Amino acid sequence: MTEIRVPKLNTNDAEYTLVEWIAPAGSLVRAGDPVATVETSKAAEELPATASGYLWPLLPVGAVFPAGAVIGRLEAAPGSAPAAVPAEISHIVITEPALRAMAERGISRAAVEALGRRVIRVADLDELAPAPAAFREERLSPVQRAVAAVVSESARGIPQAFVAVRVPVGAAVARGRDLTRRYRRMIGLPELAVAAIGAAAGEHPDCFATFVPPDRVRRAASVDVGVTVDVGQGLHVPVIRDVPALSLADIAGRLMQLRTTALRGAFRPADLAGPAILLALHTDPDVTAAVPLVLPGTTCAVSLTAQVDGHVQLGLAYDHRVLNGRGATSFLKAVAATLAV
Repeated sequence: MTEIRVPKLNTNDAEYTLVEWIAPAGSLVRAGDPVATVETSKAAEELPATASGYLWPLLPVGAVFPAGAVIGRLEAAPGSAPAAVPAEISHIVITEPALRAMAERGISRAAVEALGRRVIRVADLDELAPAPAAFREERLSPVQRAVAAVVSESARGIPQAFVAVRVPVGAAVARGRDLTRRYRRMIGLPELAVAAIGAAAGEHPDCFATFVPPDRVRRAASVDVGVTVDVGQGLHVPVIRDVPALSLADIAGRLMQLRTTALRGAFRPADLAGPAILLALHTDPDVTAAVPLVLPGTTCAVSLTAQVDGHVQLGLAYDHRVLNGRGATSFLKAVAATLAV
């Protein structure tokens, strides 16, 4: 038997709400499959199974529980799981933003209960009393709420600097076309940039490090590159693991998988966790310069603009506590030299 225990999902909340059981009670789930959705004040999080087994829910939809709580079990045998999810709790759950909106709009609890929903959010209140036109609010999407949390933490805690170079890429584009035909996988500047970052890691370990206050640095054990992916459903930063060990064909295949996963909206927490460095891609040809944010837990973020007149701008935002301009420029030139070949 394996417990489904909810980890601490952020530093702001003491309690979470069980929004849904994704897998039916008694069904067989595999390790890594999402089994439940939990809401925090920042986002809705999918909880993956840590082992394979038959699902046994212990809490009903709408239940409120603390971090560390056991909400279900995974049993080895199908007969040990109940036939149905525990009965849903009789009272409704009203999120903190919804409670504030109820007070602002003069909506009674009785009116909210009459909606017949288990969990009440701000958007549900619009059916009873729309927000005033001058102050109408809409909640950010779950993906954008996650982005907002990350960039806010980055801006608060990381003293950043930035340097950029203009790189001729005509030869690289031609090479990518040849490799695309050879491997039958799309190999363009993003794929070549990922490979170039991996190639520069050995000589520039501080660019793949984490600052540890007050005066230490922890270097990454693996060159894991996070790559921005935006297919119109929000910005994601999935991670390509151990890049120096991969061929260009492997990198191309992995990037294609990530774009497909983004289209399905099916990223799991493990797909997004723990990059050692960021590659921020900007595909609009009208964008001539881009300054990315350094992700918490990393030291550097590389930006790559679209090709214009045979050139791109390659930029590097870096944590000035770990790197100075000379080291940052040396790393950026190393990436640029490999990319331009």
